Amino acid sequence: MTIELTTRAAAHALADYLRRCECNVLFVDDLVLEVSPPQRSQTPSDARIEIDAYLRVWRALHPTEHVRVAGEDRESSA
Repeated sequence: MTIELTTRAAAHALADYLRRCECNVLFVDDLVLEVSPPQRSQTPSDARIEIDAYLRVWRALHPTEHVRVAGEDRESSA
């Protein structure tokens, strides 16, 4: 899953959070992360649900940060 943020600080904060959730996180550039779920035997749909859940929590903890998931039509803040 590709996730875009509006600031470097937000990108690093989200990367740190997702790594604590055992996700694999790579920086595509300063504002874009490529995220994959923890290694478990699960369907792609289950993996998406898991990452979406982590993002909902992070958005709730950082309501002023704007996050855009590639493939979604809208930018979200919380």
